[in-house]
Amino acid sequence: MSLLQRGLPVIGILYLGYLALQPPPLRWIGLLCLAVLTPFVFGWLLGRLAGIGPWAPE
Repeated sequence: MSLLQRGLPVIGILYLGYLALQPPPLRWIGLLCLAVLTPFVFGWLLGRLAGIGPWAPE
């Protein structure tokens, strides 16, 4: 797996955080996307760090 593939989720979350800091309407888009993706981010982190779930390295 390339460095870009491994870092893409982190880059995406950082970009959404950047959008959430911008004036409206970008703020609302960033916050809405972060609210939807937060459970997936926790699942991804659990898979990467604890080896649990579908995102665990094989």
